[in-house]
Amino acid sequence: MMRSIRFYIPAILWTLIILLLTLMPASDVPNTFLSKIPHFDKVVHAGIFALFVVLWYASVRKYYMIKYPANSEAHFHPMNTLALIILIAIILGILIEITQKEWKSIHRDFEWYDWVADIIGAFFGGAVANELFKIKPARKK
Repeated sequence: MMRSIRFYIPAILWTLIILLLTLMPASDVPNTFLSKIPHFDKVVHAGIFALFVVLWYASVRKYYMIKYPANSEAHFHPMNTLALIILIAIILGILIEITQKEWKSIHRDFEWYDWVADIIGAFFGGAVANELFKIKPARKK
């Protein structure tokens, strides 16, 4: 089991970075010239959730390809996996927004448009993963 975790390290680290960035106090968020661009934070939200989906999909895929080299198709279902990861990203996005609202000490707010950007990013990440890994629908038996 512990040896299997190595496949997930990039995805786990990226998830932790997302949590760190989105749950840090508002006063600690860097103010750069990019933050002056209207709605730039929405682009950031979409980007971090797109990468979340790609990294988690790549990690799960690699794990199954190595664990079951002879018949990974019997154990790994690409479309189902991708759909589940997108759903998890969407749920993570709303949980972050709720946490930002409830943790008064971080001085952040619930923003519907942040969550919409997370959803768009998750689906974009799914499209990128689909292109990168040439995901095909399951064959009918």
